[in-house]
Amino acid sequence: MLKRPRSVSELKRSPKDVQAKVKAVIETLLNAGTLESSGVDYKLLEGQKKGEGYYRIRVGGWRIGIRYIHPDILIITVMARGDIYKHFPPK
Repeated sequence: MLKRPRSVSELKRSPKDVQAKVKAVIETLLNAGTLESSGVDYKLLEGQKKGEGYYRIRVGGWRIGIRYIHPDILIITVMARGDIYKHFPPK
């Protein structure tokens, strides 16, 4: 699993309870091996070209924006639900 530096700084700016939940989701992803077997609430985002692999993972009112190309997961952003869809997936 890879993290973009921007996603780390966004996570640090989020509330402490959200940070703990996001870290728990990341641990779950690391232990599961694949996104499909992880049991997290994920969804393929609409409006992207076939094979781009942008997903969002729901964590309460927050979303983790990822790019998933099996077996690699790249965490791109962590934002509140209302903000993430304005900036993710990248255009």
